[in-house]
Amino acid sequence: MHWTLLICLNAFLLFAIQPLLGKSLLPLWGGSAQVWATCLTFFQSALLLGVLYAHRLGQIENLRLQKTIHCISWGVCLALLGFLQFQPREWWSDSPVASIFLDLSLRIGLPLLLLSSTSSLASVWYYQSTQSQHPFHWYALSNLSSLAACLAYPFLIEPNLGLETQKVLWMLGFTAVALLWFHQAYRMQKAPPSDDLRTNLPTEPTNSSSSHPWHAFIWVSLSACSSMVLSAATSSASQAGVIVPGIWSIPLAIYLATWWAAFTLPSLSKWGIQWLAACAGMCTALILLVFKLWVPWWGLIAGYLFVVGSIGIACHGLIYALRPAPKDISKYYLWISFGGVLGSSLVSLVAPWALNDQWELHIALALGALTAGGYYAIETFPRIATDNKIRRFLWPVTVTSTLLCLIVLTAIVAAPNREEVVAKKRDFYGVVSVVENPNEGILAMLHGQIRHGTEPLSGPLHPDSTTYYKTNSGVALAWGWCHDHFENPLNVGIVGLGTGSLSLYAHQPDAITYYEVSPAVVELAQSQFRYLKSHTGKTEIKLGDGRFLLQKEAALTNTAKLQLLVLDAFSNDALPTHLLTKQAFELYRQRLAPDGLLAFNITNRNLNLAPTLFATSKELGLKPLLVENENVRWLVLFPESIPLPNWPGGRDRLSESQTISSQHGWTDDFASPIQAMRW
Repeated sequence: MHWTLLICLNAFLLFAIQPLLGKSLLPLWGGSAQVWATCLTFFQSALLLGVLYAHRLGQIENLRLQKTIHCISWGVCLALLGFLQFQPREWWSDSPVASIFLDLSLRIGLPLLLLSSTSSLASVWYYQSTQSQHPFHWYALSNLSSLAACLAYPFLIEPNLGLETQKVLWMLGFTAVALLWFHQAYRMQKAPPSDDLRTNLPTEPTNSSSSHPWHAFIWVSLSACSSMVLSAATSSASQAGVIVPGIWSIPLAIYLATWWAAFTLPSLSKWGIQWLAACAGMCTALILLVFKLWVPWWGLIAGYLFVVGSIGIACHGLIYALRPAPKDISKYYLWISFGGVLGSSLVSLVAPWALNDQWELHIALALGALTAGGYYAIETFPRIATDNKIRRFLWPVTVTSTLLCLIVLTAIVAAPNREEVVAKKRDFYGVVSVVENPNEGILAMLHGQIRHGTEPLSGPLHPDSTTYYKTNSGVALAWGWCHDHFENPLNVGIVGLGTGSLSLYAHQPDAITYYEVSPAVVELAQSQFRYLKSHTGKTEIKLGDGRFLLQKEAALTNTAKLQLLVLDAFSNDALPTHLLTKQAFELYRQRLAPDGLLAFNITNRNLNLAPTLFATSKELGLKPLLVENENVRWLVLFPESIPLPNWPGGRDRLSESQTISSQHGWTDDFASPIQAMRW
């Protein structure tokens, strides 16, 4: 019972801290799924180091010395817990991955390493002290508790607890785990562990890593495959859904559920179940990759979640089927952890710089098909002559389905685009491409599959040829109001560059500052579109997260105030919540002139942001005006002393169907996007 409590609480804390830390990084690095992919790589790296620590510690022959070293490590960590800082820091602005890794290592590295070692080390100690069967089901138990943490965060923790409360509760839980470790070490010194966990232990596996050394390659490859599918599917789903850590944890929960199922249900070790799961996952993934433009957002999210689950079942079922003898269990966990780190690293570290498009999911599916299909084809080939079932069904089906999967994936990668791609760039924040559509006579910028703006291929530039910025849009009306209200040339700040088409509204003396987080967007907007050049006045582009850059400007005493601040970072269905909190609004007001306006582009298929922003603006004494024209929504915030203008399509209150009775504004400590989703 003591081991069970220790493993469950430890695993819960290990995975509850992940979305909490991911959320804390958004104010520095923006609302990109790549932030979460990088976090996953760091967490899996910590898990690998924890398992390696457990493996090396378990090789010490003196069990008493092992316990002494481990208890001292926990004691040191507890002593440093009071200095644990959850606030992020930007170390290198031009290297997000390195900066995130260093920041997380300094803030939470040692606690994560110790938490990551628990499941493996507890299993080693139990086996060494009892010489009984190894408790493989503890690994399943650990993943089940981790699954509970991942599901609890978006639905229970994030909607009800602020970040500071979450941090305090997590540190209390961490202290409880340390005390449980001290208790277990003392208990083992007095007497061997009780036999209460020896029931239902799996039998000694017939397959042994000593007789098949190449099984380690399969463990690594399949673990890397499922990890790549997790990261790539989460990134793809985020393009259609909401980019917040609470939602990100749901694919992770499904991934963990497949580990639990594989180590709990013996039927998943069979070829038939693995083949069916793999086929279901492959077919679903291929459908999503080919028809993603025609599948609704909820279908994309549900589809990618299904892909994570089915591919995980196939990979992890075979990994468990090839488990080694108990004496090699720490090596087994080490190889699995290494595969997880390798897979997530390929997505977060290698792919953004080595691939010009998002081919990670394609590569992961091909790796899984080659590994699992190759294993079963080689393993069963010697029995073709003697076993009719293998000769007539299992072997040809395995080989045929593997080859068919590889052929289809190759065809998808090699297929030409429907539109001519003029230019394409990929960076930490995703793939940005410029496509030419002669039928519509436009040049368009795409971030993934989301259109960020268009420009006519020929002829003069005009706002009515743009997507969100036509002359009847809220931002156009706000810009015109500022020109009439202020005598001096305007100083305008715009968070989110896109194609730079808002420059069309600037008069020649006006000064414009764009705040853009993606270097690829900046490069393509400058090289492929005419909008930025259309403004002959001062135009400056600052690279980085908009809130972070505005905060730096606010700290300077000689920074000119803005008459208009436009926030256009929400139209691609990704939600950087840190730009919409009460503290963010207060920062915007610091940067604005006394009569300055705030304009938010809240056009979004999946989220109704108006109630939240109405609540926040009223809390801060601002007057909201919602302007809706041609399915484009802008929210313009006026100072309390300014009477609201009578704009076409504008209204200063929401309808009853849009108003949520319990709606309140978001803060840095508490923001739950679930309440804003269009269910």
